[in-house]
Amino acid sequence: MVNYFSLIPFLSRTGKPLRAKIIEKPKYQVIGPLKRFNQKYTVLSRTSWDPSFQRLKKKYQKTRNERIRKENLLEDYALRDASWYVTNTLGTFAGFMHGNDGLYSWKNLEVPEENLDSKLEFRKVKAFNPVAMSTKMKDAGRFYGADLVGITRLNEFWVYSHSYNRLTGQNDPIGLSKQYRFAVVIAVEMDYDKIAKSDMGASAATGLGYSKMAFVSSLLAQFIRNLGYQALPCGNDTALSVPLAIDAGLGELGRSGLLITPEFGPRVRLCKVLTDLPMEPDMPIDFGLQEYCEKCKKCLENCPVHAISEDKTANAVTKSNNSGVLRWPVNGERCFRFWCERGIDCSICIKVCPFNKNDSQDN
Repeated sequence: MVNYFSLIPFLSRTGKPLRAKIIEKPKYQVIGPLKRFNQKYTVLSRTSWDPSFQRLKKKYQKTRNERIRKENLLEDYALRDASWYVTNTLGTFAGFMHGNDGLYSWKNLEVPEENLDSKLEFRKVKAFNPVAMSTKMKDAGRFYGADLVGITRLNEFWVYSHSYNRLTGQNDPIGLSKQYRFAVVIAVEMDYDKIAKSDMGASAATGLGYSKMAFVSSLLAQFIRNLGYQALPCGNDTALSVPLAIDAGLGELGRSGLLITPEFGPRVRLCKVLTDLPMEPDMPIDFGLQEYCEKCKKCLENCPVHAISEDKTANAVTKSNNSGVLRWPVNGERCFRFWCERGIDCSICIKVCPFNKNDSQDN
């Protein structure tokens, strides 16, 4: 029987009161066997080794250049590309590459010798309260730029079985030490107006979210290291962000395959810091999303390529899906093909979700 520890008041994106129940176990159902997923088979990893996806990648680039020329979109793409700059350079392709590099490095980056703080030495914090430390981590995360922060014990099934380097083709096993028992999960809000008004604006909002991910997670990881503990900042690499965010109480899994939060709906980007720092984990929440998604179907009905499922299943619909969890699986192959045909990524499922609504807008 589910025990409810407390009720948290929220406002939904429709402006109506929303109450999230704190529950013992997350709402997703594991219908085994559940196996760790290989990062090589994610959609964007496949652009570097799957011939059909390599052709789609070339089509994306060709269509993009044609749109710039024919539709006079140079300034739009210039703004959009700039939003992705930090994550595509210092953030190792938003963590789509392999992780443990750039701002997502698992170790301290070298500080120049002439820096005033280069010789500063920290001692390991030993005597502290895990509950108080959790509060400090959340405060620090929000200070660095996170909009939501949650903490969970790290479920090993959400860690990729292998990392994949899109430049070298290396597909190495990920064997994290058992000491990494916790994950600090971070959500970064994406701009409502940009998501709502155009595909170009939505892509710019997405890129800025990814750039902020690299910034916030690297700073939080360094804060933890300065306390004398291990910390691995991660974007889309190393572990699956959505189930970790659900476990950390940030939201629930929606029909669109995205995390739906009470505060921002699906209009967030996720990153995390894996660590051995002892903390008090948060509990998952239930705000009635599963029942709502069963009836709503707006993302399903508005998806131009029918990439979103009508029915739940625990089976994979493409090689880029993992099996074992009962959910509405998303066909990433159809989704990516649509991106490439238009020369820009798509956020329609985010835009039409009722929980995405900005309460300052009329309709």
